[in-house]
Amino acid sequence: MRNSEILLLGGPNSGKTHYAGQLFGRLKRRPGKLKIRTGDGASVNLSALEDVLTQLEDGNSAEHTHADQYSEILFPLIDSNQISIDLYWPDYGGEQLYQVFKQREISSDWRRRLQSTDGWLIFIRLSGEKTYPDALSKLTSIPTNTPNETSRPEIWDANVYWIELLQMLCHVAGLNLSSKENKPPLAIVLSCFDEVLEEGQLPSEALKSKLPLFYSFIQTTWPNEITSIWGVSSLGKTLQPNSNDDDFIDEGPEYQGWVIAPEQSNKDSDLTAPLSWMLDNI
Repeated sequence: MRNSEILLLGGPNSGKTHYAGQLFGRLKRRPGKLKIRTGDGASVNLSALEDVLTQLEDGNSAEHTHADQYSEILFPLIDSNQISIDLYWPDYGGEQLYQVFKQREISSDWRRRLQSTDGWLIFIRLSGEKTYPDALSKLTSIPTNTPNETSRPEIWDANVYWIELLQMLCHVAGLNLSSKENKPPLAIVLSCFDEVLEEGQLPSEALKSKLPLFYSFIQTTWPNEITSIWGVSSLGKTLQPNSNDDDFIDEGPEYQGWVIAPEQSNKDSDLTAPLSWMLDNI
């Protein structure tokens, strides 16, 4: 038996919930290299993901995870080589990650997760990331409330946000930023990629175009062989809470969504591919 725990990083509305639900659907109904393991007596509660899948089956978007919620979902898996894997998948409100950045404080629970996980999976929704064309002047022009008091801008440039956040998390995890050694595998999932997709564009090119400073930071701090950048559209389109989309109802959510692998531009229906890559590199 192999136990693997992945650190899932993503802010609010970054696509974590829909990806987890669709991942569950693929593993359950259209298994490929990985599938749900059954029959070994393991007691597993996947009701949260069942609820997401039910909403998608009705052609509607699922509710986002509540801001104060944190739980770990156990995926009991078996791969094509019949190796059993217990994958611990975190489920939490994305606001928690922003609070870590804003308050510059990491709780004991998050500290434990950072120090014990085997791989890092970052969800970034490029269409929702705020950047400034004149970033330097925006970031250095801090409003003054009183002669002796200053405050940070409410909305940071996303390059700075992600770089500083990862610096904080690496420090707590005991990872040396001045060396590429002893880093966990890192997969960057560009979620809702259908919103920004340009024909023929690689996922890495999209990240570099939108967040060039963050892209450069990753290139200089993480080994290339254990870093991957994916374009993922968990649903293939945008759903609303009451959209009642006929495609999802008639075909089933397990036939919706796609992924674009690193250094490729073609779509693949295997939404488990980023997870498979991660497990292969842990």
